[in-house]
Amino acid sequence: MIKTIQLLLGLSLTAFLLTACSEDEGYTMPEKVEPTAVGVWVDERDGAEYEWVQYGNLQWMARNFRYNLNDKSMCADYRTDDEWINGWTETHSSKEHLVKYGYYYSIQGALKACPEGWRLPTDQEWQQLEEIMGMSAGEASGRGWRGNVASNMLTTRDNATSLNLLLGGWYTYNLSNSLNNGSNFRGSWAFYWTSTRDADQDGELYMYRKLAFNQHGVYRHSMEGAMQLLSVRYVRDAN
Repeated sequence: MIKTIQLLLGLSLTAFLLTACSEDEGYTMPEKVEPTAVGVWVDERDGAEYEWVQYGNLQWMARNFRYNLNDKSMCADYRTDDEWINGWTETHSSKEHLVKYGYYYSIQGALKACPEGWRLPTDQEWQQLEEIMGMSAGEASGRGWRGNVASNMLTTRDNATSLNLLLGGWYTYNLSNSLNNGSNFRGSWAFYWTSTRDADQDGELYMYRKLAFNQHGVYRHSMEGAMQLLSVRYVRDAN
């Protein structure tokens, strides 16, 4: 069953890459949108520092969150198969990747890890950010791949942004077994939670955002909030 799921994901990824690569025709890079204010915030619980940037009336963390909940059902980190086979410890070199890419959280973990004074952004707040970055209101309210503003949001080897969204991949328990812990797609995709439950779907599905290394748009849809663990950025109201 697991091998079947992995095969289907592989085929989907191939189709996705072929589709994405064809979108460069007529593409115009949007003008860079700089924040109106910047700063640094320190989490008193563990001393971790997070840069933040202001767009509109919100301050967005400019680093993926990395507070450890010490609960594997709600919080996980990226490890390769080799790291699992050979035994991973807190002193492993992957610790430097944790500072960069942060932890993955279930939706419950994202809400629990949230520090005082901050909140997990709503789907509407993500849409507002996308419009500031140059997406039209009509595009922002749609589903699937929308707009062409990823270069204003996503940091890659060839593109730096103030918001600094990262291709950190995701973690899913649906692919877990003794040799595959569910860490996938770092360097290819970025996944971020919103706090908004999908009112158009049954069950505990929450809206999220996905960006890709070869896609100009930003993907908006929903997924189940407990089995998938995604990256997290928090926001707070500007003073």
